Amino acid sequence: MKFSKKLAACLTAAMLMLAMMATTAFAEKGTVDWNKGVIRAMGIGAGKSTTKNPGLYRAQARRAAIMDAQRNLAETVKGVRVTSDSTMEDLELKYDVVRTQVDAIIKGMNEVSSQLMDDGTYEVVLEMPIFGAADSLSDAAFLPFKDEPKVSFPQPSTSTSVTVNYTGLIIDCRGMNLNCVMSPVIKNDNNQAIYGHQNLDYDKIIVNGMASYANSAEDEISRSRAGNNPLIVKAVNLADLNANPVVSTADADKILAANRQGKFLENCAVVFVY
Repeated sequence: MKFSKKLAACLTAAMLMLAMMATTAFAEKGTVDWNKGVIRAMGIGAGKSTTKNPGLYRAQARRAAIMDAQRNLAETVKGVRVTSDSTMEDLELKYDVVRTQVDAIIKGMNEVSSQLMDDGTYEVVLEMPIFGAADSLSDAAFLPFKDEPKVSFPQPSTSTSVTVNYTGLIIDCRGMNLNCVMSPVIKNDNNQAIYGHQNLDYDKIIVNGMASYANSAEDEISRSRAGNNPLIVKAVNLADLNANPVVSTADADKILAANRQGKFLENCAVVFVY
């Protein structure tokens, strides 16, 4: 099968258009799904216009699509917020080891879908988990915190007795425009942190993540993370660029007292409903 000059010209024009699209693909081709805990990126590729073998052309198109998806994934990852005031791009610029790890993870990602389009181009979607023991963004994001000394959870400010064995914590942040981050902090209304990465085992953070983001206290995400009997409290405010939930001092004391018995904070059994 031979490609006509007209088809070759069309393919060349398509490749130029794809190159232009790649420079502005962040918003359209990369998404962060905090509910499912994944980052997805799409890539589109065409083979060389001079390639006459259809099989070789498709292989070239698929490879070009994978490379485009990897670029889009890398750009999307840069915008993921690690803390309230830092993004993955900040960490990559500051720590060479983080940038190297991110590059390695992206190159090892398998596509979750691929499709040969009617015009001969390929469309590929890559997906990276935000948390997980292997090949997840947390492998890179928390490297700078790995050797930090751990800090015990603070004591309740008042004598608070809790008789219920809670399985997890759900903080209702609906209507407050909560910004999702990989390393959130829970504070009381005296600006005291009661939950943060410095309180947690490093390996548990990498595998489980510090918190899940859900649309309701009753959905599957909340149930699987916080268990069948979660402690549910309402945030009174958000701090630090709307990334960190603030609860009342009374609720903070109840959380800390309940955690003495249930140890749900140590197990990262935390959900933010937003």
